[in-house]
Amino acid sequence: MAGVGRLLRRISDWILPPVCAGCGAACEDFAAAGWCRPCLGRIRLVASPLCPGCGRPFPATAAMPDHLCGECLQGHFHFDRARSAALYEEAVRKGVLELKFHGSLPWAEALAGLILFNPETRQILLEADLLVPVPLHTHRLRQRGFNQSSVLAGRLARKTGRKVERVLLRHRRTRPQTRLSREERLGNVRGAFRAASVHLVDGKKVVLIDDVFTTGTTLSECARILKRAGAASIAAVTAARAAPP
Repeated sequence: MAGVGRLLRRISDWILPPVCAGCGAACEDFAAAGWCRPCLGRIRLVASPLCPGCGRPFPATAAMPDHLCGECLQGHFHFDRARSAALYEEAVRKGVLELKFHGSLPWAEALAGLILFNPETRQILLEADLLVPVPLHTHRLRQRGFNQSSVLAGRLARKTGRKVERVLLRHRRTRPQTRLSREERLGNVRGAFRAASVHLVDGKKVVLIDDVFTTGTTLSECARILKRAGAASIAAVTAARAAPP
């Protein structure tokens, strides 16, 4: 059956050649899944120098090594490490918004392609026992019709052979985090999540999956709950990282 599936995909690609997410041009030689080489070359991937804890990128200079940021030095985060594939700008920002608010599912493939193209994020996925998407509250899920983090996790699972376990539940509605201060974000998500089927994460290397790392408060709260459920380690992987000021 797998051979039949590959044949059908080849026929489909011949009839309707795949297009680049960034420029919309038909392409036969993608640099990464969903991206032609010129468009991928314009994307700023998150790479050293960065914080080895939360993955915060620093200005690249010859004298700038990787080093812990102030938040990680103060122990603000409950996850062990976090990495993002690219900065939240231009085509990447468009893709996140198109997926999240317009249900443009081809962008899930392109954003997953970025995650697997960046060596930092790809390595974390390959070391994982299972992937856990950041959940939406049922009210938001009914409004949107899908959870973009869950869709992204599904794409990554198929490409890496890792399992997806939806063990986190968002049992309290929260305000959108976009315009909140860090202190308000912390209070907004505190106690908003709980874990179900905790035996699935007990002793496991868990990777949280989300679309954007902004301040890290949501990912940190999810990590706190999963550590209480017995996870051996918690990493976080996102498609995009909001550029720090």
